[in-house]
Amino acid sequence: MPLESALDFNGYLDTTTGHGVTATFFEVQSSLWDARQGLIDTWFDIDSGDAYSVDIIIDQEYFNIEGGTVPVAGYQPRAILKATDVPYISHEDKLVVNAITTDKGNVLKPKTTFLVKTVEPDNTGLVSLVLEEQ
Repeated sequence: MPLESALDFNGYLDTTTGHGVTATFFEVQSSLWDARQGLIDTWFDIDSGDAYSVDIIIDQEYFNIEGGTVPVAGYQPRAILKATDVPYISHEDKLVVNAITTDKGNVLKPKTTFLVKTVEPDNTGLVSLVLEEQ
């Protein structure tokens, strides 16, 4: 039994008291891979092209890219969200993160579009997405 439930994660992802921001998730219609069963989707019942709002935690962890004599700093954007919010997420789906603002309305980061490159479920109820900025 997991230590935390999907309801417990709501506090982390809350956009007013937690670390969350609102994003719009778009399913891409071109994929034939059914993530639910790990099979080719012959029924065409996934990736319907639907779009819906989700709360996420956006993270852009810095790391060193080794090369030559001096490493170069880079970052890899990631999103963390509840697995129940995106049960059929797959590669090449799109995530549009709303602008991140202060309480007074100042924009810290503008609205950004990302492409999902990797889906990493953690088997506790959260999913980490490796993103590519568009």
